[in-house]
Amino acid sequence: MKNSVKIPAYEEQVYAAVLGKIIGVYLGRPYEGWSKDAIEKKWGEITRYVHEDQGVPLVVADDDISGTFTFVKILEDSGLYADTPPELFGENWLNFLMEYKTVLWWGGVSHSTEHTAFQNLKNGVPSPQSGSAALNGREVAEQIGAQIFIDAFGMVAPGDPTLAATLARRAASVSHDGEAVHAAVVVAAMVSLGFVHHDITKLLDEAIKFIPADSQIAAIHRNVRKWAKQDRDWRKTYERIDAEYGYAKFGGNCHIAPNHAIMVMAWAYSRNNFFEAMKIICTAGWDTDCNAANVGSVMALVVGLDHICDDYDFRTPFADRVIIPTAEGTDSITDAALIAAKIARIGRRMCLAADLRSAGRCTATPLHNFALPGAMHGYQPDTNAVLSWHEKALAVRFVAAPNAPASFGAYVSNPDSKGGGGYRTMTTPWLYGGQTVTAKIKDVKTDGAASVRFYVQDQNGVKFHSAPKTLANGKPMTLRWQVPADVFPIVRFGFEVGVEKFQPSTRTTPSSGAFSVDSVDFTGTPSLSIAAFPAGSDRENIPGFISNIDNLRGAFSNDTEALTHFGKNEGVGVIVTGNRDWTDTAINSRFAIHAAKRAGFVVRYQGLRRYYAVVFTKTHIQIIKRHYSTETVLAETPFTAPENTPFDVAVSAHRHTIQAKVGDITLTARDTTFPSGGAGFFIEQGLAGFGQLTIDN
Repeated sequence: MKNSVKIPAYEEQVYAAVLGKIIGVYLGRPYEGWSKDAIEKKWGEITRYVHEDQGVPLVVADDDISGTFTFVKILEDSGLYADTPPELFGENWLNFLMEYKTVLWWGGVSHSTEHTAFQNLKNGVPSPQSGSAALNGREVAEQIGAQIFIDAFGMVAPGDPTLAATLARRAASVSHDGEAVHAAVVVAAMVSLGFVHHDITKLLDEAIKFIPADSQIAAIHRNVRKWAKQDRDWRKTYERIDAEYGYAKFGGNCHIAPNHAIMVMAWAYSRNNFFEAMKIICTAGWDTDCNAANVGSVMALVVGLDHICDDYDFRTPFADRVIIPTAEGTDSITDAALIAAKIARIGRRMCLAADLRSAGRCTATPLHNFALPGAMHGYQPDTNAVLSWHEKALAVRFVAAPNAPASFGAYVSNPDSKGGGGYRTMTTPWLYGGQTVTAKIKDVKTDGAASVRFYVQDQNGVKFHSAPKTLANGKPMTLRWQVPADVFPIVRFGFEVGVEKFQPSTRTTPSSGAFSVDSVDFTGTPSLSIAAFPAGSDRENIPGFISNIDNLRGAFSNDTEALTHFGKNEGVGVIVTGNRDWTDTAINSRFAIHAAKRAGFVVRYQGLRRYYAVVFTKTHIQIIKRHYSTETVLAETPFTAPENTPFDVAVSAHRHTIQAKVGDITLTARDTTFPSGGAGFFIEQGLAGFGQLTIDN
């Protein structure tokens, strides 16, 4: 990229694009697959969120969001950024995808294009062959998925559509080919161009130059834009699209051509207005969440962060909250501002020659810093509180009555494993017992005796509180609390404001007031100790853990101790918690092999193909490193594990040293590949029992 290219307010623009993507999914999801006629019959036009009309939640897990903000991670994980080779884009899928459980719509081979590609990858076919029409057939290869996952590759290449197009081709070709890849390239190029040109006509003119002029997608652009100029009524243009490119013209589950055509229509009729574009694309029907998400990311860049909500408040109802279920828990519960900061971090590394200007760069430190305009980090009122964003802080207005405190908070893990949107949502918490929560509060105004305290809430709805601290007019304060070590999993974290330190009193009138939360951070050493897994655990849902196991059962009749047995029928299974903020980790557990090829413990876990593990084979203890397709034995020593007999195991990862202790045996290895990650259990082809578990950092 040339030095003359200047990208103003880079983080803010990434944030806008991320919000546009998420808004599109939440807006279009409740009626995905509906026809235009069905939508118009029920609502006339889509001018608001309609999830309540359909009896579904607004914030749901969805492949459009999960794939978009997961697959871009390969650029940073590889350490190669723009030079990341095509085959690693496929390895990235195998790292983050648990079959039937995370990210994708698992519709079956030759029905779901993505599932087809995943099966190819699993069977050893590398990318880009994994998505090729030669292997999968043209009809399967030209469905919509490549386009829906692509926006972030434009966000990390601001003002450099050539780079965006190159990355988009590599990413799209993992699962798709032909016209599907062309469509993805156009979207990524439009996103990239949207950082420097804020006119949709300019973006449409320029982005189409990055695909072959004789391609069907290029013809769609020419025809739809011509029809829009002639018709001056998007419904007339829609009828032409339906006749020429409608679903009846194409096979497969969800072809790219019809959906890309109505996206071009929405852009062409948008008049550089976010609301107008979203209204048109959602009312037009077909794959509404996918289409609205792509249209939204581009249009948010066109209008800018300050104008997304000019005609309707798209942001307040979800307050940035996002669920991204993958095989690794770092971003499983997150928010739009955190996503934007991570994407911008990649973009800054990718575009070292660019002038990426920002008025105060947004970072992930402290965790919730409210630096981006309107950033809410998932905080929403529980009772008697009103929240808003003001001058880089979370502004709070409260009315706290005796025995009826004001309360607001954010989810740090997901209470509903079913996700409410058809996608499972295994998550690990952002906050653990033993960690310290710190919040800085300012601009205090109160008309009575009021105090503030933290709370955390577990999966059963039980709350635990910090000691209260009195709010005093005009005096800033810092709240700090070490969360009790025995709370797991933590589902929600927040603040409560009560009268007179929450103690019974003779006061009968409420206390009202306001303050601003300047920042919130979670630091320190997580501490997890469990004798048994949480109630309600089954192989599909172990609260606080991510797993791909096939079997879960309690002790056998002849077991001398209460053990939980995990089983994997084929390949490697993991049961993990934690995230990439975990650095030095120590595991202590009771362990017994019932019958397994290998079993043990993982540390520095960054996905299914990025971790260290201490494993027990039939004849050895090994410390292994899994790095994508390569497994390396870092250290080993002879050891015969007694079958069905529990013994103590200690595993640690400290700086560059991984160590295992069993009785008098100590096994040590050194490696620098993975500096951080979660921890948990490892089981390969068989069954092993685990008892008391303690994890500390």
